[in-house]
Amino acid sequence: MNTPSQSYSIVGGPNKDLLFDAFKYANSENVRVPLDFHVALAFTAPLNDPGCAYVKMALKDVVVTGISHEDGSGESFIIEGRCDADLHSFCVTEYVYEHYRFKAYYNTQRRKGTFTII
Repeated sequence: MNTPSQSYSIVGGPNKDLLFDAFKYANSENVRVPLDFHVALAFTAPLNDPGCAYVKMALKDVVVTGISHEDGSGESFIIEGRCDADLHSFCVTEYVYEHYRFKAYYNTQRRKGTFTII
């Protein structure tokens, strides 16, 4: 499916070791390293509001096909890959996953970043 780029906030995710292990085994037929990114589809209030919550994107089968350093910190990375996601998973009981490519900026220390469907 050809979708225009859409960006979402990453509000939680894997540590650096797990991220690099997933990259290392991206093309392995025998080993899968599951990655759990918490990507927000929407927020219930402004981000600085103490009662702010988010609607999590239904995301599975995240495969990291590329990692590059974003800066010299050793904690910020540009990640490329593919995944199955439901971009319309607001309050549904059954998800409809579609295959997408993504590019993300991710800080492994803060576990935050930006997830872009391309």
